[in-house]
This record gives sequence, structure tokens and C-alpha cells, in this order.
Amino acid sequence: MFSQLRMREEQALLAQDYALEQAEEKGLERGKIEGSLSMLLNLVRQHLLTAEVASEQLGMTVAEFETYARRTSVIGSGLCLGDC
Repeated sequence: MFSQLRMREEQALLAQDYALEQAEEKGLERGKIEGSLSMLLNLVRQHLLTAEVASEQLGMTVAEFETYARRTSVIGSGLCLGDC
């Protein structure tokens, strides 16, 4: 009986470790994506890159990129997404 209880505890710990590992991987991936978005928004704001090129790099449409830009505070600081 003790060994069955111990085995269940071990299984629970392994499941918890796996869940934490998966969450960490997803968090790292999300951080990379958000970092890329931030960098590309900054380049567009500085007129070093067009919204078209930035959205292509991110695998999204220009409309999706512009929507994201408007949801951030960057748009309030003079971000120009078109011909300015």
C-alpha cells in the first residue's frame, strides 16, 4: 500500500514537472513573439521599416499589425504606419 501511494505521488510530481516545463516553453515563445512585435513596431516608428514589411516578418496582415500597434501605447507616441 505504501508503495502504491508513493508511486502515485511520483506520478503526480512528474505530471507537475511536465506541466511547468510546457508552461515555461510557452512563456518563452510568447516572450520572443512580443519582443519581435515591439522591435518591429519601433523600427516602423523610426521610419526604418514599413508596416508591410514588418507584418510580413510576423506572418500577419498589415491590418492585424496596425490593430496591434493601436492597442499599444506606441501609437500614442507618434507611430506612423503609412506614408508620413
